[in-house]
Amino acid sequence: MFISLENLESLHLQSTDLVGLPLNLFTNLKKLRVLNLQDNSLYNFDHSSEMFGNMTTLKSLDLSSNLISIMNKTSLPSILLNSLEQINLGNNPFSCTCDQTWFLKWIKQTKIKIVGYPKKYKCRHPNELEGQYLKNYNPTDDMCNPWNPLYTMAIVLSFFGVSILAIIICIWRCQNNIKNTVYLLRVVYNHRQGHVAFDERLNYEYHAFVVYCDADREWVHTVFLPKMERDEGIKLCIHQREFDVGETITGNIDKYLEKSWKVVVVMSNDFAKSEWCQWEVDVVQERRRRQGKDAFLLIMLKTIDSKHMTSPLRTLLESTPHVRYQTGVGEDMFWRAAAKSLQRPLGLPPVPVL
Repeated sequence: MFISLENLESLHLQSTDLVGLPLNLFTNLKKLRVLNLQDNSLYNFDHSSEMFGNMTTLKSLDLSSNLISIMNKTSLPSILLNSLEQINLGNNPFSCTCDQTWFLKWIKQTKIKIVGYPKKYKCRHPNELEGQYLKNYNPTDDMCNPWNPLYTMAIVLSFFGVSILAIIICIWRCQNNIKNTVYLLRVVYNHRQGHVAFDERLNYEYHAFVVYCDADREWVHTVFLPKMERDEGIKLCIHQREFDVGETITGNIDKYLEKSWKVVVVMSNDFAKSEWCQWEVDVVQERRRRQGKDAFLLIMLKTIDSKHMTSPLRTLLESTPHVRYQTGVGEDMFWRAAAKSLQRPLGLPPVPVL
């Protein structure tokens, strides 16, 4: 019917009970300037680009009194809107919902004349807004994009899960520090409650267990032992004097180490060359790990040559301060340092066994 009307400029199809428009209806109407579709039953334009896509000359479009409820970005192609000078959408049953947001913003921004606006543009849906001017409907972002409570629940549960996981990881990684902290808090609490800690030396029979090699026995027995026990009142455990007859050496060492508060290691070249003394160093290292460097008094009786320095001995020297014995000037300072080291508390509190 319209295929040969290439020069048609005005087409009026009002009140013709149209419920839809065929695709490519206006393909050949390349000079059409006025299109009137008033008072029909048109309600959507799902294929608007195929219907109006090539209409670049249209200036006036009348879609009033149809069944159009929603106008959105895809209702009419942009090429058609760019060519229009006026459009009439009055007396349509508009839905005042968030789906109408684009149309409301477009009305405020467009330069096209909107015939009958705002009086003929009223809400039909929902019922509580029926009869209200479309102009007065101003949906907010909060209304159109309400926060879903499920999002809040998901965020809270995620945060809770991550927090629990972080706490578990921290407890696992820092369990030693936590034990120490709890121990420190208990010490502080007991101190504030008036509890007084007993002298830790009272739990031991000997002040210190002395580790030395046989080559240094004379100095230990005739110089060190009298000075500490007679002059300073420090009771020492000397294996030649204290060890039980008939008991194995390793058994005696374990037994008397448990009875001794601290450990004295007398070092020299002969000590470094002795495999037995090296074994004793390995044994007493456990004491240092449990009680810290204050549990040791390292005495460098004679300088150890580098060729005799073993790895365990070097580790002990690097991790624990030592005093050097010398006669003459400085000897008094050595004895004061040795006595003070053996009398110094292990620390309050000591390092706990983990």
